Order: sequence, then C-alpha cells, then structure tokens
Amino acid sequence: MLRRTKGTCIDGEPIINLPPKNVCLSKVDFSSEERAFYTQLEADSRSQFKAYAAAGTVNQNYANILLMLLRLRQACDHPILVKEYNSDCVGKDSVDMARRLPRDLIINLLNLLESLALCSKCDDTPENPVVTMCGHVFCYQCISEYLTGDDNTCPATECKEQVGSDVVFSKATLRSCISDDLDGSPVNYSFVDKTVVMQSDYNSSKIKAVIEILQSHSKPNNLDGEPCGSVSVGCNGSSSLANEFANSSHSHVDVLKHTTTYSNKPIEGPIKTIIFSQWTSMLDLVEDSLKQARIRYRRLDGTMSLVSRDKGVKDFNSNPEVTVMLMSLKAGNLGLNMVAACHVILLDLWWNPTTEDQAVDRAHRIGQTRPVTVTRLTIKNTVEDRILALQEEKRKMVASAFGEDHSGGSGARLTVEDLKYLFMV
Repeated sequence: MLRRTKGTCIDGEPIINLPPKNVCLSKVDFSSEERAFYTQLEADSRSQFKAYAAAGTVNQNYANILLMLLRLRQACDHPILVKEYNSDCVGKDSVDMARRLPRDLIINLLNLLESLALCSKCDDTPENPVVTMCGHVFCYQCISEYLTGDDNTCPATECKEQVGSDVVFSKATLRSCISDDLDGSPVNYSFVDKTVVMQSDYNSSKIKAVIEILQSHSKPNNLDGEPCGSVSVGCNGSSSLANEFANSSHSHVDVLKHTTTYSNKPIEGPIKTIIFSQWTSMLDLVEDSLKQARIRYRRLDGTMSLVSRDKGVKDFNSNPEVTVMLMSLKAGNLGLNMVAACHVILLDLWWNPTTEDQAVDRAHRIGQTRPVTVTRLTIKNTVEDRILALQEEKRKMVASAFGEDHSGGSGARLTVEDLKYLFMV
C-alpha cells in the first residue's frame, strides 16, 4: 500500500500546493483560584493512582484511572466541567421505554453505566454516558449520529442490533425508574464546589484567551499581511516569521505577535475561526462567552441533526458576519470542508494527535487560499504538558512506521509507565 500525505513530493515538487500552515502552542496561566482547584484535584488523583500502583491493581482499575485523567484534562478547560452534571441528555422516548422494562434489566443496564466502562466507539471515558438496550456504553455524542442518521446499527464492534432514541438510556433515567437508592458516583473528590471557579458564569483562563484572540482579529492592524490568528504563544511556524513579544492586557495570558512577509496585500474577507473541543459542555461555556462578546457564531456537534449541521456549515462558509464555528472534535474530524476558515483553535488535547490533524484539515485542504494558523491552547504546569510529550512520541512512531491510524481512535492503550509519567509518580 502506497501512503501519501500532503507533504509528499514527486521529483522535488509537492503533490498538492497548499498555503502555509503554522502551528502555534499557546501556554496560558491559570488564575490563582483555578490553580488552587487544579492542585488539589491533581494531589487527590495522584494519591489514588499511587494506591493502585502499590497494590499492583493499575490494569484492573484502568477505566477509573482514565476517569481521573479526564477530570484533570477538563479542569484545564474549566473547573466546572469536573462537576457531576445531573442533567439528562436522553429524551421522552427513552424515559417511556425505561419505565416498561423489567426491574432486573434496569439494574443490569445501570450497573453497566456505573462500572466505569469506556465508550465503545471512541475508547475514552464517556461524556454524558448512555447505555444501549444491547448493553454497550457510549458517549451520548458518539451514539447520537446513529439515532438520527440513516445507519441505525449499533456502532459497537460485531454488534448488529438496531438503536434508536427509545433504546438508549442515561444513568438519571434508569435511576428514576427504580425505588432503591443506588449510589453510583464513580469518583468523590475532596474539594468543595462553592468557589467562584465552579460557577457557570465564570470565564476560565482558556475561555478568556479565546475571546482575546477572536477580538484581535477585528482590529485594523491585523489586516496588514499578517497570517490569521496572530495571537499565540510558543509558535513553531515557518522560517519566514519574525516574532515580537508583547504583553496582553490580562496578566495570565502571554501574547506573541507575528509579522510576516507572505504578502503586502490585506487579507481579503473576514478572518474566520473554527474552535474545537472534545466536550460539548465546554462548547456550551464558550458559546455563552461569545454571546456576551457579541461575536456571531455557528455550532456543530454530534448531537445535532444532519439538517442543523448542514445549515450551520453553510452559514459559516457563506455569511461574512458569522466568523466563528464551534465544533466538537469527534464530529468535525472527518469529511467537512471549512476552507472559509483560516484560523483553528484547539481548546484541549486528544490522546491521538491524528484526530487533531484530521480536524485541522477541515480548513487546511484543497480550496484554501490563505495561510492557516493553528493555535493549540494549553495550561502551564499541568497534565497537558505531559500529554503533549506523549503526543510527540506518538507522532514520531507514526512517522517511522508504515501506515497510520486514520480512524482517529485513541490508539494503543496507555502503558503503566505512561500513566506514571502523567501522574508524576
């Protein structure tokens, strides 16, 4: 099998001529309140991992360890994501069906959800976990497209059962159908959630950084030939870039301003940005901040109908006043053409960097006429630093191997040594 990438050359010439793509790593500082929250969460998680390691039960508790890592990753986006949400993601059809199920079956399905099983589609700790009648656990977002699309077959490997909105159940739905008090909370952290950072109207450091970047796009001095997305930190771009350091008006965000020699002509058209996150709950928070900043946007995630998705993409590509697309990483990594955007912001890190690359390729592909800037937002001195290092190792492995995991899955299981590194044990 012949593998060719966008960087492949034939007779010294690239097989595809695309504008430059600059990947910028933007490291943001926590506020003091966020740092205190994260430090406590990390200490609790490290202590629990040490207990598993001392008992020799790391592999047996792999799902719970991934859940602890998930909470650390979410805390880097916004502390409120770490809370256990009680909102029910399923609809009335699911509730009506659950009430007709035998009690034993309800308990079995609830036990599957509370066993900390991984999502059968993305192999990660599920966000808004649901269980199907056939006994498979998914992120609600991962299963949603099979509830509304043409293919209604359960996406679990070797499962041929049909799924629909009436045979997918959440924990809240199943609990409401039985009278016993079943306490299935997977993790109990020692912090108190009454601090300012746990309020839904609190703008986290990452969200503030995103709004600063988007607002910088509308400034007149951005239309002087600079590449899109000129606010970033630690940029590893092309050699034509000259870097000038400046300070943001917010002390917790460092800013790097680029000057460039691409062209002396102003950038034609508005600077449009795609913002990716793994978690729809994070997109909800960013959405609230965009409304407050009066920035027009559209949204695309796996819970939306195909008609709603298509309309959002059409508006983003054709309406010059719509400058932001909020997109789920899982829903946006394949098949979409978003060349109207010349800037991509990745709010959080995925275990497999291939998934991120595929998401970025929605903008950096055939039809793109402008340089594309990719800003990867991370928080300093957190688990995200270690995830970046693991990603780099994986990129090197892929580059040296024949073939690549094009599925965007989580890839190989994290080893015990990987986990020790992530928890700094």
